[in-house]
Amino acid sequence: MCVMALAPVGAALTGGTLTGATAGLFAMQLGLGAVTAGMQMQQSNRIASYQGQAAVRAAESANKAFAIQQEGLASRLREERQKSAQESQEVSKKRLQAQGAIRASERTGLTIDLLLADADRQAANWQDALTQTMQSATQQYGRDVKGLEAQRDGRTNQAIDTRNQAMANQRGLLDVIAQTANTGLTSYSNLYQKA
Repeated sequence: MCVMALAPVGAALTGGTLTGATAGLFAMQLGLGAVTAGMQMQQSNRIASYQGQAAVRAAESANKAFAIQQEGLASRLREERQKSAQESQEVSKKRLQAQGAIRASERTGLTIDLLLADADRQAANWQDALTQTMQSATQQYGRDVKGLEAQRDGRTNQAIDTRNQAMANQRGLLDVIAQTANTGLTSYSNLYQKA
């Protein structure tokens, strides 16, 4: 195809200055250059297409990995919340048991009030510790998700760069024609100087 398109160019260049074996050699060299450039274009475009497809798969993989990792973090946070709720119930149970034991001791007056207040204070301290632990776990979850988002975004951006680079490496027919014409002019100049 390229050889046929360049045949008039070769005929024009060989018009009166190159004759015989030199003109035939020039035409063969021009044709071979066109075929070689066409094959290079096809190979380059196949490689660019593969790189583009690989980049799309890499971006999809980054999104899937993010979703899986985020679900793992969310699952761990749910488990922490369940554990905290169970511990909170256990604290409430112990507080009620302590209050029951204090009342059952048949003490009266200020002593019982102080003991009940102490049981409430201890229960409140345990509840505060559980609340702080859950707040810390929730904050850590947020930080972990942000880290995963940054990791995903980095992988996605790298895939986009690879895809853009692959698209930039694709060659078109005009590129092949220009390369062949350049080869032809160079060959013509070299042969014309020798003739």
